[in-house]
Amino acid sequence: MTEKNYIAEMRALVGHQGMIFVTAFGVLWNADRTEILLERRADSPDSGWGFPGGFLDYGESPMQAVVREFKEETGLDVEVVRVLGLSTHITDKNTWGDAQENIAVGFEVQLVGGHVQADGDETLEVKWLPVSPEPRMFVPQAQRTMHKVLTENETSNKAWFRENGE
Repeated sequence: MTEKNYIAEMRALVGHQGMIFVTAFGVLWNADRTEILLERRADSPDSGWGFPGGFLDYGESPMQAVVREFKEETGLDVEVVRVLGLSTHITDKNTWGDAQENIAVGFEVQLVGGHVQADGDETLEVKWLPVSPEPRMFVPQAQRTMHKVLTENETSNKAWFRENGE
């Protein structure tokens, strides 16, 4: 079952009431850690960049989801290296008018195969971007996460926690 079907099925049952969703995203560095692989998202093509990732399917672990999403969106095969952090964001009304809380688990991943290719559906472009200056992300929450990845994960092996968009 795909994420869109799962979410659509759940929304058909609960309408616009608040729901909790878990997402997973991956951070893939180049060899000298001066660039990061990001995607230009189809749902916000002019707003900036996003981390490859997405909603978990029912029965899927966050680690499985990030590997699957990376393959679907970028054409690359990756494996999880470590947990980077966890963030939450609550909204009373998303773009579709639904209340939801997203719990996002961030992972550092390493390349194990594949060839960079945007899926053309969710992802319009996949590109290595320099980390200085900090890449412009597609939503403020992703920008705050990018800042945490670049400032805290590079100086420590300790995972971070960012609660409700902070």
